[in-house]
Amino acid sequence: MNPARKVKRHSSAEQLAFAFADAPVQQLSVAVEPACVPLAIKSGLAPTLTPVAPLAPRKQLRRPTKLVPSSAEATQQDRRLTVDETAAILSVSVKTLEAWRRLGKGPMFVKLGRSVRYTMRALNAFTDERTVRNSAEGRLLDHTFGNHQ
Repeated sequence: MNPARKVKRHSSAEQLAFAFADAPVQQLSVAVEPACVPLAIKSGLAPTLTPVAPLAPRKQLRRPTKLVPSSAEATQQDRRLTVDETAAILSVSVKTLEAWRRLGKGPMFVKLGRSVRYTMRALNAFTDERTVRNSAEGRLLDHTFGNHQ
């Protein structure tokens, strides 16, 4: 701080009490109302406000995936899932989904601009065609999809 520059400090009543120790302390007995209080409030004619419960947060509106859904199940099957949601459902990593898209091995997907979306219908079809009864069928399926080693 620059020593030549003085800062004006406000003193509290406690700090100045030593200077006015001989002066009697006066208490104001009259309630002072600010001048900004309207006359209707002073006279009691203004309506009283009752506290209300806070409003619940608004739900974000989403555009429907279909204009006229036939049933709740159909809309759930056609709901577009993000890559993260799809990876969680299939229990694979996002990188695995990217590799499957590149190689044409994974579930069918929808490309909307730069974003990739999957439908539950496509995920169900993908898992249904990969479902096997025994390990021999699994090895045959791996050779069919090019996963053999």
